[in-house]
Amino acid sequence: MKKLSILFIFLTMSLGLSAQSVAFSFKSGIYQTSVKQSIERNISSLLTAINRANNSNGSLDLSSVNMTSTAKSSLNNLWETFHFKCDYTSYSENCLTAVNGYEVRGISVTLTNTDASYKGELNKELTISVANDGQLTGAHMALSNNVYNYIVNNGKDVTDTRRRMEILKFVEDFRSYYDEKDLNALRNVYSDDALIITGKVVMRKNMGNDQASLRPEIVYSRQNKEQYLNNLARTFRNNKYIKVTFDKIKVKRHPAKDGFYCVTLHQNWQSNNYSDDGYIFLLWQFPKDGGNPVIHVRTWQPEMVGNEKLDPSKVFDENDFFITTTEEERK
Repeated sequence: MKKLSILFIFLTMSLGLSAQSVAFSFKSGIYQTSVKQSIERNISSLLTAINRANNSNGSLDLSSVNMTSTAKSSLNNLWETFHFKCDYTSYSENCLTAVNGYEVRGISVTLTNTDASYKGELNKELTISVANDGQLTGAHMALSNNVYNYIVNNGKDVTDTRRRMEILKFVEDFRSYYDEKDLNALRNVYSDDALIITGKVVMRKNMGNDQASLRPEIVYSRQNKEQYLNNLARTFRNNKYIKVTFDKIKVKRHPAKDGFYCVTLHQNWQSNNYSDDGYIFLLWQFPKDGGNPVIHVRTWQPEMVGNEKLDPSKVFDENDFFITTTEEERK
């Protein structure tokens, strides 16, 4: 009887581990066998670790995953706020060639530890970034594939298409930094002289026909990089979770300045004690030395002004900012 009990426990544990395991393979897009197999093993290990941590409601154990320390730290930061599980026990996806390696999209997951204060979608997708040698360099919640494909396919030439792909990767990373409350990553993505403009709606007195009435008006405040990050750090401390989603994304190559790109998007911000919707404008620059693009301008405008939506013609764009190019930036 004792042997049967031990056998039953062993089988139960084996079935439990099997149910947590996830297998990943490539459909196409990568043909170097050793690198292909290495990436498949790493992604399988990562997805299995996610399932096991979710099932145990514990911490992520990424010790068996060949992943950069920065990527592990970012994923652990996200895990502190949101747990999620893989929707399937096996995935087969295409390998996309990225600027600094490879990218895998379409890993569907479901958020599992949300409370009543969370109003966002539970069904998400992971995007996994991989270096040329097969090491994982990032895992973030993804943009919609429809949005991604539309923007990439509108590239004017090879360079434009490549930069659009890179911008979308950085937009996905950029959004994830808020979910992960990763101030250091945000510090790196903003240029030292970044201009941050934030709008808020106030009610102004409007005198007419000898009677005072109130009308909504957007008032803008200007911050530098350090002011913005200090305020953001306070917001991170005061909120249990922050969930940012982007949609209606538009990417445009600057008509006059080489290496500059303009990104306009709709943002939904949710936290446990605040939510809003609005429009973000980002001015990115690709350095000529091939380094990571940086943000020079970030603006936010509320979607609703009183009872009316913000006029689309009043959303900031590249024409609202004068770009000066220093000798150092031209290098």
